[in-house]
Parts: sequence; structure tokens; C-alpha cells
Amino acid sequence: MIKFSDLIKAVALITIFSILTRILGFVFRIYLSWEMGAEMLGIYQVALSIIGVLMMLVSSGLPLTLSKFTAIYETKKDNQAINRATTATLVISLILSIILCLLIFVFHTPLEKIFADPRTVIIILTLLPSVIFSAIYSSFRGALWGKKNYFIVGLSEFVEQVLRILFFFIIAYTVGQSLSSGVVAGISLSIACLFSALMVIFYYFYKGNRLASPHLQYRKILKSATPITGVRVATSVLHPIIAIVIPMQLVLAGLSNEQALAEFGIAVGMTMPLLFVPSTLVGSLAMVLLPELSSQYAQQNKDTVTSQINISFTFSLFISMMIIPLYMGMWQDIGLFVYNNERAGLFLLYSAWLMIPLALSNISSTVLNALGMESKSFINYVIGAIALIIIILTTTQLIGVLSLIVGTGACMTISSALNIRLIQKKLQIKTNIIQKIFVMSCLAVPSLLFTIFTFNIFDAFCPKFFALAFGSISGAVCFILLSVIFKVIDFKSMLLEFSKPKQRNKELPQTQIQTSDK
Repeated sequence: MIKFSDLIKAVALITIFSILTRILGFVFRIYLSWEMGAEMLGIYQVALSIIGVLMMLVSSGLPLTLSKFTAIYETKKDNQAINRATTATLVISLILSIILCLLIFVFHTPLEKIFADPRTVIIILTLLPSVIFSAIYSSFRGALWGKKNYFIVGLSEFVEQVLRILFFFIIAYTVGQSLSSGVVAGISLSIACLFSALMVIFYYFYKGNRLASPHLQYRKILKSATPITGVRVATSVLHPIIAIVIPMQLVLAGLSNEQALAEFGIAVGMTMPLLFVPSTLVGSLAMVLLPELSSQYAQQNKDTVTSQINISFTFSLFISMMIIPLYMGMWQDIGLFVYNNERAGLFLLYSAWLMIPLALSNISSTVLNALGMESKSFINYVIGAIALIIIILTTTQLIGVLSLIVGTGACMTISSALNIRLIQKKLQIKTNIIQKIFVMSCLAVPSLLFTIFTFNIFDAFCPKFFALAFGSISGAVCFILLSVIFKVIDFKSMLLEFSKPKQRNKELPQTQIQTSDK
């Protein structure tokens, strides 16, 4: 069982690599916008979005499922089962990726008629190898993830980003003058994916792991991975639907096409990314939680499972609630400083609360995946997505683009509530989510006031950046201190809870999950 100190180190390690990778990617995207120009960048983004869907199909649900089964087999010291599960995942993802790539390659001529610019298909073809390499990478990554080798997982993704940038410059300044910048970017990404795949393959075998006959593993892997992939596919389909419906509804409400697209762009392109700031930490926790919770659940350690679930929910709520006062207290200046757009700040004020259901949805779906209830999690997401579409269709003409905020909140709240209800029923436990939200909301009020007070003081004589920084730090520190004083977060108890050995005197109320090969 993982100690609390090890948990913190794992979450911190993943978060650091994630932040570094995102920063590099963000800077590189800025450079590409300069290098390519608006037209070529648009073409490249269209090609990349198509490849993104293919990558999602071959490398979303499968590595998550493999990490879960690997963690379970690790508790049983069944290395042969791990090798079989890894091989089964590799075979499935490889076959799927090759089929998808062949379909694109064979029908690339008809595809040229679909896209506005035929150069899009050329860039897609240069990106196709990255799909196969990502399929291989994700398979070995899932096994290493399940074995809790978080360092190599985070490092490989960071190295991939570095190599992508490096090979772009090498190709661009050697043979790239005869190629378009979009093609160079596609080739560099494919090469980077190849090296990241080789990196995890080398580490996998270096640690003594092997491949084995995937006997009786295909059905288990597919049964668990399909609903997870379904959620990702549904999300990918939902985004373009929203992008079409909301501007259309805004035009029907009386806005011009330009005004409708501007409103939608501000809400989605400016405000929404700020709402996903807590997801870096919450996502890191979810990554650590899945294999750990899977192994504890397989061993029927009810006390440990209950403790880890409750602490994960508390931590996720704590991170989200800590940021809400900062956004609500300085919304106008954040919008102006970050985007030079006051309306983006206004949307941030209205939507800051969304971080609560977003965090709960992330953790609750991870818990259900660990408990082997992926299908139920998928159904709950679909129910929430239906509510989102209904709200957008019925309220956009009345409240404008705020319907996206209301609809997203309803979607995440419904799916999270259904997920949490399933968890409570499955394990016969109480999570006290409502009580935690109420208490943290009460503590957020003085944190909000202190944020505003501190920001106004520093804003009078400091540059805007420092005023925002000091306002954020003061508000966050205030919330943390209040949480400790009122025992919302008890770090000492959490440390003891994760550090002491667990007795297996209380078992889960259902039959142990069946994962044996026999």
C-alpha cells in the first residue's frame, strides 16, 4: 500500500512533468503560429484534430484499463498475467491503429474533396505513423503506470515534447525548405512519437518484464476499455455539436454571425481553459489513484478503499474551492490582464463554480473505473451530456452563451451525483460530499474578501501582475489556514492514515473482483 508521503511525491512528480510538458507545448504552438501563418496553422490544426480522434481511439481506454489490471495482478505477484494483459493490449491497439491508418491511406483521395484545402490530407498522411507509434507507446505506458513507475511515464511524455520541437528545427533547417511547415510539423511529431515509444519499450524490458501469450485477456481488456473510450469519443463528438448549435442559437436570438462567434470564442477559448487549472493537480491525483485503488479493491481492503476515496474527494474539492475565491475576487482584472478582454473575466465570474463538479466528475469516474464499473460511468456521462444539449437548445436564446455554463454545470453535476451514488451503493459507504462543499463554501467567503482586500492594496502601487499574484497568494493562504483551523483538511491524520499498516478485518460487501486467468 502506498504511503501518504509517497502519494504526495507521485502527484507532485506527475504534476511537474505535466506543467513542463504543457509549457513547452504552449510555447511551441506560439512559434508555429508565427512560422506557419494563419492559413497553414488552420490547415495543420484540422489535420491534427483528425489524428487526435484516431489517437484517442487507440490510446485512451486501453492504457487506463491495462494500468488497472496490472495493479491488481501486482498485488497477486502474478507477473505472467501482467505480461499477458500487456501483450493483449498491444495486439488490440496495434491492430486497431493499423486498420484506421490503412483506411485513411486508401481513401485519402476522396478525403481531399471533403476538406477545403487538399494540403490537409498531405499533413494527415505525415501524421499517420504517430498513431501506430502512440498505440505501441500507450500499451507499455499502461503497464508501467499500473506498476507505479510514474517517473518514466512523465519523463517519456516530456521527452516526446522536447524531441518534437528539436526534430522540427532539424528538418526545417536541413531539408525542410522544400516542404511546407505543416508537413515538417507532422513529420517531427511522428518521429517524436517513435522515440517515446522506444523509450518506454526499453524501460519495460529493462525492468525484467516480458510479453506472453494473451490467453483469455482480450475479452477482459475490451470489456473494460470500451466504455472509457466511449466517454472520450462522446466528448469529442459533443464539442463540435456545441460549437455549431450555440452560435446558431445566438444568431436566432438576434446577434450577427460575428457577434455570435465572438461570444462563443470568449467563453470557450478564453474562460474555459482557466477553469481547467485545478485539473492539473486533480488529474495527477486521479492518475495515481487508479492503480492504487484497483489493487486495494482487489484485496478487499474496505478501510483502505474507503479512506482513499474520501481523501481523494476532499483533496479535489479543496483544490477547486481554493481557486474559486481568487477568480471571483479578481475576475475583471484577470480577464483584462490575461486576454485584454473584460467579458472573459465576466464569464469567469459566472462560471468559477464549475470547477467543483468538474473535479468531482474526474475523481468519481476514476473511482468507478477502479471498481470495474466503467459501463455505469459511461451511462452516467451520457445522461449528463443529454442534459447539456437540452439546456443549450432551450436556453441559449434566453440567456445567451451563459447556457454553456449552465449546461456544463448540469452535465457534470448530474454525472458526478450518479457516479457518487453508485460508489456509495457499491461499497456501502458515506462520502459526505454535500457537507464538505457547504463547509468549504463557508470558508471561501472570508478568503474571497481577503483576496479582494489584498489585491486592492497592491493594485494601488504595484504593476497588475504583482497585484494579481499577491491577491492570489493571500487568498489561497487564507483558505488553507481556515481549512486547517476548522479541520477540513487534517494533514497529520491523512499522513497517519496512509502510513499505518491496514488490517484486513473488514472486507468489501461484494464478492472479490475476478481477475485470474483461470
